[in-house]
Amino acid sequence: MARVPVEERRRQLVSAAFRVIGREGFAAATTRRVCAEAGAPLAAFHYCFDSKQALLVELTEQTLAELVTGQSEGIVVGHDVAASLRATLREYWSTVEADPNRESVLMALTQYALADPGLAGVAEAQYAAYHRTARTVLETIAGACGVTWSLPVEQLSRMLIVVTDGVTLAWLVDRDGDAALAALDAFADRLAGLAVRET
Repeated sequence: MARVPVEERRRQLVSAAFRVIGREGFAAATTRRVCAEAGAPLAAFHYCFDSKQALLVELTEQTLAELVTGQSEGIVVGHDVAASLRATLREYWSTVEADPNRESVLMALTQYALADPGLAGVAEAQYAAYHRTARTVLETIAGACGVTWSLPVEQLSRMLIVVTDGVTLAWLVDRDGDAALAALDAFADRLAGLAVRET
């Protein structure tokens, strides 16, 4: 039987861990369970990762890279700031509904990382990536629409993250997509009120 290349095996194990965590939570994601899910021998885990924490770090990095790329590419510029924000937030929302499991895993990972000294810095890196993405969204829309923001973009980025996190969590509980979109549209209109036309 041909040996599976290390990088391919790492990807398999990360994907398997993601599926296990999404279905059964972090407690179920033992090295034995992850290997079984991946169809890999237990020895393969220790060949690819030094620890379960190392696997979770890679899982976070891969998932965030995909998420951030998708959200950065999902910026939509409309005829004004409000339309651009609404369209961009709706594009973001389509990615949430398309893969709710990813959102559940990332939110659970934040809490897990904050409680595990072996994952020090993981939650911070996660939210740093969110802040960079939010800032890119705000700066891109402002530049395209010829406006500046009346509050510091760092403050607005935090507001954007707080709202999207909250709406996402509420939707994971009640699955009320209409309410989620209504909240995002309302926030987009409020946020647009903080844009100032350049003179």
